Amino acid sequence: MYDFEKYEKLIEDRLSPYRYHHSMCVAKKARELAEKHGVDPDKAYLAGILHDVTKETDDAEQRRLIELYEPMTDLEMNNKKVYHQMSGAAFVQHELGITDPDIISGIRYHTTGRENMTLFEMIIYLADFTSADRDYPDVDIMRKKTDENLLDGMLYSLSYTITSIVKQERQIHPDTINCYNYIVGVNHD
Repeated sequence: MYDFEKYEKLIEDRLSPYRYHHSMCVAKKARELAEKHGVDPDKAYLAGILHDVTKETDDAEQRRLIELYEPMTDLEMNNKKVYHQMSGAAFVQHELGITDPDIISGIRYHTTGRENMTLFEMIIYLADFTSADRDYPDVDIMRKKTDENLLDGMLYSLSYTITSIVKQERQIHPDTINCYNYIVGVNHD
């Protein structure tokens, strides 16, 4: 159904060897999580391949691409760490012509998360957080929680992310806060 070789070549040409390797690790983890949770594994694999497609594109070009398709808030303009999820979703949809809403939203929210995340979005978010190439502190705990229960993985990852951002005295995207509140609510229902 999907021409994986075409998209693998695309990201190999657009990204550094490090980022290409990371994208392929995320694709593999996304497929694994999708199979485990009854989600289309090919679609998850493709979203994993493409999730960082614009990660190494210069900031001005990413902003141009984003602003063609959606307005940016002041917080987003001042937080370059979220550019690539927004520009990546725009690039995949409008430059590559991929219109599957799961793939678009999986890429769009793979960094911040969002309230009412779909199972597919959680899979892409957590595949990025737990792929085989990741080696941050607590990654083994994160992988274990994700493998046992996606909601527990989401809660742990969001707590980890929010704590890290607070320690760096950076702004937290509202989507991340809303995602945390949503996951806490779902996890305690």
